[in-house]
Amino acid sequence: MSILLSFLPLLIMIAVVVLVIRKVSKRATSSSNTAQPVRLFFQYALAFGLFMIVTVGLAGLLSRALDVSNIVNADQSSLASNLAFVVVGGPLLAGITIWLRNSLRENPSEGHGLIPTFFATLAAIVSLLVFLSSAIAALHNVISGDEVLGSTLGRTIVWGTALILVLKISNSVIPKNDFRIQYFVGSFITALAALIGLVQVLGGVLALLLSQQTFFDTQKLALVSPDNPIGIGLGTLVMSGALWIYYWIKNANTNKSDTLWLAYVLIAGVGGTLVIAITSLSISLYQVLVWFVGEPTSQSAGEHFASIPQSLATAFAGFLFWWYHKSLLPNESERTDVQRTYEYLVAAISLIASAIGISIVIVALIESLTSQVQLAGAGAINTLLGAGTVIVVAGPVWWHFWSRIQTIARSEPKAELSSPVRRIYLFLLFGVGGIVAIVSLITIVVQLFDGILSSNLGANTFSEMRFAIGILISTGIVAGYHWEIYRHEKSVEVSFATTVTNVLLVGPNSPALIQKLKATTGARVSFLQRADASELVWPTEHVIELVAQSKEHDLLILLEATGVKVVPVTR
Repeated sequence: MSILLSFLPLLIMIAVVVLVIRKVSKRATSSSNTAQPVRLFFQYALAFGLFMIVTVGLAGLLSRALDVSNIVNADQSSLASNLAFVVVGGPLLAGITIWLRNSLRENPSEGHGLIPTFFATLAAIVSLLVFLSSAIAALHNVISGDEVLGSTLGRTIVWGTALILVLKISNSVIPKNDFRIQYFVGSFITALAALIGLVQVLGGVLALLLSQQTFFDTQKLALVSPDNPIGIGLGTLVMSGALWIYYWIKNANTNKSDTLWLAYVLIAGVGGTLVIAITSLSISLYQVLVWFVGEPTSQSAGEHFASIPQSLATAFAGFLFWWYHKSLLPNESERTDVQRTYEYLVAAISLIASAIGISIVIVALIESLTSQVQLAGAGAINTLLGAGTVIVVAGPVWWHFWSRIQTIARSEPKAELSSPVRRIYLFLLFGVGGIVAIVSLITIVVQLFDGILSSNLGANTFSEMRFAIGILISTGIVAGYHWEIYRHEKSVEVSFATTVTNVLLVGPNSPALIQKLKATTGARVSFLQRADASELVWPTEHVIELVAQSKEHDLLILLEATGVKVVPVTR
């Protein structure tokens, strides 16, 4: 009781602050709107903080009630904290909610903009993360038979309910376009969880197969056990997959024409999964090469290949997710900047991976020349195998996409060489590569002078330079190659794509006008014929002039008896 009473001064102070802010905000509203952003920030920040406090408290109380086995030995201080969170935070959250509701009723636009969107998105993301992690933990407790199931189950119930409430309230107040970013974040979180679940399922299946006598004859795994991740992986895949359908299929993937969708698909969907797939495939191939060519740390095949089921499963899942997101990109007969972005992005990722492999090869060669361990030694040969694996996996990917890009550049030089995507690609590779090479060169010179001034110049100094030398050579090659390409193309003027105007003509049928309007302005023209416009004639040159001078993206052009009427419209 004394603990609860200790919160009384804080409660009174917060209540006084709320009353003062309400009085000031009412006066400010009647006189000036300059204080409105400050008031909105205070309202939503306070609501978010109280939401977190109350949800944590409720989750703790429900977890304690469900965790019957440990209810006697449970920490009493955590009980006191959770009670205080609910008793103090609950009424305050109710009060701030009423305050927000009244403010929105008086001025609905206060639910729009950066501040409410930021805090609503933050609350939704935090709720999703805690709910999903708690649900996966509860599933793991069920499979493992842990006694802490009640604790994770309580958090799952409370945070799942909180997530539903946040989404329901936010969708009813905040415009869907403003709140849309949280669907992409949720899609990324749930897709990553689904990827992990799929890897666990596939890895468990491969582990079962490889543990058989036909292969490595290791310790047999039970189909459902704490040692076999199939069960928890399947549960994770089902739960995160259901959430992914809501976030991605039902919401984020509905509008494929905006920049946010394209950025997510290209960066997270295509680029991220390709990195995962290439890395995992390289690890798998490296383990095989070390076993047959290199020097494995264990002579037991079962021990050496113990991690290969997971790496193979990760590679397969990564390529599967990459293929899915790649299939979402528009596949048009005419080459677009979206296709260019995809090809240049994949080429850049695979080239960077290959450059890292070259750096490692150089480091291994220097190590073999400056140490007692010769090139045939276990450490050096395994390092070379690792670098060679990265080059073997990533190199062909880069060559495939880059040779295709260069072929198109030779056959269609005007369109390809003037593309801003190509110019950004060249700038990044020779620019960033050049900076890294300069930093590496400075590092080498510093170590060189340090060896001279300390009279310690020798093989050890050369060995200390090995990483800087490897990075300098690999990035120097990359930067020099792309600088040479840019040097021959820098005279080509970059042409940025212009926005296509959508025009809806309403009037008498005129194929000649439609054809000339498309050819002259490049607009996307559609047509509706008026039933009462047989006597009207389109003024072709005037219509073309109106479309050319308009800065709107969507136009309705109506031909009436009094003349042409242009109406800007929104979709």
